[in-house]
Amino acid sequence: MAISNISHGNKALEFIDSRIRSEKYRGSRSSQHNRYVMNQIIDILTLLDKHSPNQAMMTIRTTDISKRPQNTPEEFIYAQFCDEAKQKAGIGTQDAMRKNLFADIHRMGFIERYDKNKNPIDPFSQHSVKYVSISNQGLKLINAKNILDKYFIFSKGIDTLLGGYIDTLLDILRDKEYGIEKISIYEYMFFVSAINTETSFNINIDQAIDLIKAYRTLTPIQRKSVIETLKNEMKPKNYNGTKINKRDFHNWHNKAEQVFYLLNQTVYFERRGEQLVLKKGQNCFTNTDTRLDRSLNEKYQYFVNHGVSKTSGFELHHVVPLAWSENIHHFKMLDRWENMVYI
Repeated sequence: MAISNISHGNKALEFIDSRIRSEKYRGSRSSQHNRYVMNQIIDILTLLDKHSPNQAMMTIRTTDISKRPQNTPEEFIYAQFCDEAKQKAGIGTQDAMRKNLFADIHRMGFIERYDKNKNPIDPFSQHSVKYVSISNQGLKLINAKNILDKYFIFSKGIDTLLGGYIDTLLDILRDKEYGIEKISIYEYMFFVSAINTETSFNINIDQAIDLIKAYRTLTPIQRKSVIETLKNEMKPKNYNGTKINKRDFHNWHNKAEQVFYLLNQTVYFERRGEQLVLKKGQNCFTNTDTRLDRSLNEKYQYFVNHGVSKTSGFELHHVVPLAWSENIHHFKMLDRWENMVYI
């Protein structure tokens, strides 16, 4: 399979060919493929705070119900918590809560998880979990005074879960010098998700922009041919050997779908069909103007105040990411030249 044969010399297609040769072609790990919205997560956190107040540790089930149908006495509170979550949020069976939802919520920073010795575990580790408690950030989310602040805090959690891709996409879509007003799901799959990865196909934002623009020079028929070829060739049954030798386009696309689904829950983006764009104009949560367009003047001020000239291979980044904002005031404070670094 050589996608670059569809249009010889196209750098975007050459990049796709090189990417899918890597066993890490799908990019970094992210979400557990759960489907949820912010209010469901708030309901779960509110119930966790109710059943395990003052950030106390809750003992959770450690075995699938299919293997052990009955809860032990120490798991009764967890069982009641899951029952109420299922009723109120519509998600959260005992197994799903333990294996899927808690994993995502921990990676967002809204809960803490602990091993059998009550030692905190890394949110992205595969360590077995025995206890759970709500975190300071989780309390901040459920106690936020208005809906917009809740969305900012929730968006910060999504950015943490996705490994910083909100800030990357904000850089791309808000910078008018790039001229990129929307990102398709396939452009995200092929190019954006390669930015700042520990892979053989790692690229920076400027390189991703060049690849996206090269991809857009293809005709609609050529782009369709790229997708259809990948769909037909990247099937596990077409590969021999171990799992890492196999390629699965459907799985890769599902991962991108999950990312777009989550990004659509943030204060920054909305999905329009297969495209991701910035939220514009009147904010749908507050009926107030919260346009988050990037001021090119702040970039200009950085170069003026530091006496720096633009240099090939360097990029201007925010020291404290914009996606860490917890309200519109924070966002505007962070989007200033004093919070930028040229690296």
